[in-house]
Amino acid sequence: MKCVSELYNLHPNSDIYVIGTGASLRVFPHSLLEGRITIGLNQAWKTLPVHYGITIHPELSIPEFLPKKESHPEITWITKHEKTKGSVTPDQLSYAEEHFYFFETYGRPNTQPPNKPSDTGRVLDWVRKPTGNRLYLWSSIAQAGVSLAANLGAKNIFLIGCDNCALLGNNHAHQQHTRWRDASADARYQEYYEGIAEMRPVLQERGINLVSLTPFLSLQSPEQDFQRLCAELDRPTLIESTPDISPKLDYPKYYLDRIRTLARKVIPVR
Repeated sequence: MKCVSELYNLHPNSDIYVIGTGASLRVFPHSLLEGRITIGLNQAWKTLPVHYGITIHPELSIPEFLPKKESHPEITWITKHEKTKGSVTPDQLSYAEEHFYFFETYGRPNTQPPNKPSDTGRVLDWVRKPTGNRLYLWSSIAQAGVSLAANLGAKNIFLIGCDNCALLGNNHAHQQHTRWRDASADARYQEYYEGIAEMRPVLQERGINLVSLTPFLSLQSPEQDFQRLCAELDRPTLIESTPDISPKLDYPKYYLDRIRTLARKVIPVR
């Protein structure tokens, strides 16, 4: 099994582009990324070519695991082993263990209530310096992508398609699911922003710049320019998301399981 730490420092003092699937990616000039080092988040590979891919939902994002089973051997995938082991077939797991690199996010017990992003990987010390195979991850895979870029050796990290908001009702550059986990989209987007924003000053301590690139010519009304670009490029103004796939939790069972777990820590089971 390959570990993500084997990839560290492959691109010292480089510009690395972290590509999300926000709606702005639909109108971003792809030619700007030719010859660049790119890390695609989840299904970003559907919109443009990427060198690396990172996800914690391999069954939803990795092309070889999707129903059409596309082959993209040019993408170096980074994911979590336990997520892969619990969500794919034995043959797919064997493929993943042979070809993919794995990272970890467990740093402390989760303190969040059900359907809130787990904070077990919200450890800024992992952003300050490479820490084994651990990558910072709280509310969005973009955070793990940025953590990976820093450990690959980036001097400058550019976010593209990491909008942290919807544009004219669009959540993504192409059609895919949403996963809001019993919260509003705006609440989740705010958590995405907070997680990435708290990484920025820590990266600056390492001499790494983190900025966001957009195709828009004004920050006063990006949706206006988004609509204009869609018309100029003959691309759809609205691509509706497929149904939300958030897991439905059995809350009484969840809290009972938490109580039992805490009880075992206090009263050892004989």
